[in-house]
Amino acid sequence: MPRKDASPRRWRRRRLREDRLSDLSDDLLLEILRRVDTHTALGAAALSRRWASLPRELPAMDLKVTDILPPRYHRLYLLRDDARESRISSTLLNRRRLDAITGRYERRAMRAMICSVKRLLASRAHRRVERLSLEVFAYSTSPCINRLVVDAVDSWGVRDLEVVATPAGPLAFPDPPPYSFPCGLISRKPGQSRLRSLRLANCLPPPLRGFTALTTLILRDLPSTTPAATYEGVVAACPQLQVLHLVSCEFTSTTRRLVLDAPMSEIRELLFDGQLMVVELRSLPKLESLTSLHADVILCSTAAAPCLARVSLAFSVGPLEGDSFAALNRLHLDCLIRMLLEFFQGAISVKDLVLRFTGPEMWILPKNPFSAMSNLRRLLVADVPSSWDISWPHLLIEAAPLLESLYVHASHGEDETSQEVLGEASSSRHHHLKELVVIGFQRTERQMHLVRFAVEISTALKRVSLLKHGHVVDKGPCCYWEVVSQPSTWSHEEGLAVLDGIGCSAGHIQVILG
Repeated sequence: MPRKDASPRRWRRRRLREDRLSDLSDDLLLEILRRVDTHTALGAAALSRRWASLPRELPAMDLKVTDILPPRYHRLYLLRDDARESRISSTLLNRRRLDAITGRYERRAMRAMICSVKRLLASRAHRRVERLSLEVFAYSTSPCINRLVVDAVDSWGVRDLEVVATPAGPLAFPDPPPYSFPCGLISRKPGQSRLRSLRLANCLPPPLRGFTALTTLILRDLPSTTPAATYEGVVAACPQLQVLHLVSCEFTSTTRRLVLDAPMSEIRELLFDGQLMVVELRSLPKLESLTSLHADVILCSTAAAPCLARVSLAFSVGPLEGDSFAALNRLHLDCLIRMLLEFFQGAISVKDLVLRFTGPEMWILPKNPFSAMSNLRRLLVADVPSSWDISWPHLLIEAAPLLESLYVHASHGEDETSQEVLGEASSSRHHHLKELVVIGFQRTERQMHLVRFAVEISTALKRVSLLKHGHVVDKGPCCYWEVVSQPSTWSHEEGLAVLDGIGCSAGHIQVILG
């Protein structure tokens, strides 16, 4: 007689053999693969014939050597950095041991990644990839990495390519040279490639002549041994380039300047980030947006960038007195003021301006670097230190007769500075300022002075927003930003005191207290 539990057992065995995941549609399976890392997605091809073709349809691939490293490596890496910074001679042996251990992990991870890349190339599968992000160690010289990039650009139709060369090496070489492609190129047919965006970190740019679709180039973390001709050659080789960012990039040059003179260039957006960088703009006729983070930018004339409309500048100066570097800081300040004077004399077409001037002492005065800005419409003065006189932007109101919106963001501090802006209230009237916003408003004397000054001279002022708490959020390098305010309560007495202090008690201007 058959056993009564035979049918339930067969049913359970049948359930175990069922592959419910493969019953899903291709769209759902691709959605699952998009949510896992590339290494896992490529490994899914071994599950079945149906799964084998799915990774070929993934629009993006991220191949990073750091994803292969175990957690223990990252702990040892931090210990190695601490040991390197230590000046105790007894730690030398520990530093050498940590270098040896982390070096073994790095070499194993790099060998594993090279094996994965070789298997990927050996598959000969037809792929269509929109974005490829590749991370290797800077000392790697394997030609298969270069072959992967070439195949991705020529055969896969990659549009966005990122190559990050992570610095690594023994104690004797803390600053290894930047990575360069072993074969010296990233495409055999640059004129037919679809590459439109190239991001390189600690990696020398390859020859880019002929990449007619390339419009965005971002270079990061190049050392001071990089010749200035490397950057200048990129601009000359890619006249169709529209976006160029140089982030934490240094260079060597006999003139100590990076010269951009490209009358045929299509560059519209420039970003420079680096304290040791001096850039001279001689001719960029299509340039519209410029961001400089601690990099000196020299405009040779008003014709150097006639379409320049958006500018963001960030500079900081150290202590000018009572510090071992005070003399050097004063020399830096003199050079910075001269550069700002020349810059604003040439940037007469600017309409949107963002200024972030910081430091322990207010260095913007008594030397006023602002000449007439006849086209300025929108201005943000961000991160004003609490030790500064926040009323100094009134100089900008006077220098910009067509200014319509002024935003001032004050950093919170304990005490208000006793330093005052030189000069008296202007007797002239401003006929275009419609909006004034002060973020970090604490009813200090100098804050009240700035608001009162704007109210007194502005005939078109419609709205004044005084926000106790808030911050400015950058939306990109092109002077795109927004104010994020936090709700605050004002008592009736505080509101009346503010209205009385700024001269808006009559109610002809809308005052928003937030």
